[in-house]
Amino acid sequence: MRTHAVGTAIALYETGDITLEQAANYAGVTPGRMAESLRARGVEIRQYAERPAAAGAPLAVR
Repeated sequence: MRTHAVGTAIALYETGDITLEQAANYAGVTPGRMAESLRARGVEIRQYAERPAAAGAPLAVR
């Protein structure tokens, strides 16, 4: 795992610029591993509908 790539992917995910799957692909890890890295850094995992809205807004999960 490339540490710099993971850090960049996390930063992009936090700002909402990319999805979990895109972040994992960018970092060269599985989505599960990316989710673990996000949680380890206290980043909340966003939940999306099957297809994210055109604006890319995540759905609120309660």
